[in-house]
Amino acid sequence: MLVGCPPGGGTPRVRRRTEHRIDFDEDGTFMPGFRRSTGRRDRTATWGAEVARAAAGLSLAATVVMSTIAAVGSTVGVLVGRAVVTPPDQRRDPVRLHAIDPAASTVTLARTTESAAAGNYTLVYAAGRGSCRLGEIVSENERTVTRRYSDETGAALEEQQFVRVASAPERSIDDVGVPWGERRVPTELGDAPAWLFEAPGSRDWAIHVHGRGAVLTEPLRSVRLLHDEGWTSLVISYRNDLGAPRSPDGKFGLGATEWRDVEAAMAFALSRGAERLLLVGWSMGGATVMQALFASAHRDRVIGVVLESPVVSWRATLALQGRRLKLPWWVIRFTTWLLASPLAPLLVRTAAPIPIDAMELTRRAGDLRVPVLLFHSTGDTVVPYHPSARLARARPDLVTYEQFDEALHVRNWNVDAPRWERAWRQWVRQFTSVEEASAVSATSRE
Repeated sequence: MLVGCPPGGGTPRVRRRTEHRIDFDEDGTFMPGFRRSTGRRDRTATWGAEVARAAAGLSLAATVVMSTIAAVGSTVGVLVGRAVVTPPDQRRDPVRLHAIDPAASTVTLARTTESAAAGNYTLVYAAGRGSCRLGEIVSENERTVTRRYSDETGAALEEQQFVRVASAPERSIDDVGVPWGERRVPTELGDAPAWLFEAPGSRDWAIHVHGRGAVLTEPLRSVRLLHDEGWTSLVISYRNDLGAPRSPDGKFGLGATEWRDVEAAMAFALSRGAERLLLVGWSMGGATVMQALFASAHRDRVIGVVLESPVVSWRATLALQGRRLKLPWWVIRFTTWLLASPLAPLLVRTAAPIPIDAMELTRRAGDLRVPVLLFHSTGDTVVPYHPSARLARARPDLVTYEQFDEALHVRNWNVDAPRWERAWRQWVRQFTSVEEASAVSATSRE
């Protein structure tokens, strides 16, 4: 305390020294922003409290936002998972037909990935009651593409508003040009329809398996080729196909359940005199026949496998589809996990989890024991080609890999039919003895 007198005398003034001390709490912890001398909290304390409150609010908001994103993402993941395993109700004609010029034999379609694809295709319309050949591109712009068409049959093309571009060159089973008959293959779920193309006297049977959502016409382009080489072909349906038995859950197993229907077809062939079996799988059918190759009781009768645009990795396939749909990577990661998790029956409604990892074919490359002919394209936007290439690199001793560059999914034949058929013939002839080859050649000439 200081005592002073004012000029001219008077009562002395007392001035107190302000003591600046930093407070600590009772346990000696530093308490910033408080000064004991004035008994008041300074501005630093107020600012610190406001920041703390704001931070708490932001943290809560961030938690709410992240929880919402996670909830939405999980919901989307569940819906994607359900879509993957749910068979389509019906085939649509999604491409708009803008104009037709019969004199020039051209048709103008809305530009889509399918309608603008290189190669030769089949145009299907009127719920399958009409079709025509779709040929070369004459002109195109950002909105439309004009192509040649020919061999119109059935419903009139000029009366249609929407059409569908199909890869199968055979518009009906009769287009194969090989005698055939309908058969019913007994499976654990009931009889499944199939088409049988017999090569007289042959004990070599090829079993053809179509892809997800496709129909029995998809594999037909290889039937005539194999018939010329002396092979009988059985083109099968499997559970949840139109006309085939329904599984208890009504869902695709992505090959994990369908392979048992392939095994049933193998048993059917063996019961009718087959001695050697060739498995042919398209897209998801590729994953399916590979599961049969590894798990079937009749696998020792299989001498080779042909894979067209196969699903070698479901993880990679789902990731590609997620990128196409512009979904966050973690949503697809969640979907993939969900399909294989114990929650799959509850959320995705499958009868059991799908063993995604066990179906990664590159992980089972060492288990291959028979030759494989594998077709895939770098232009495939449905099933990625990289896993197929890795499988081929892992087993160059058994896998013959034919990589195309611009073909869309299962459309390698459409882009370069001569190359595709040549690869088929060269590969399948490794199973034919000199005597058999002479007999087949004589039969073909007749």
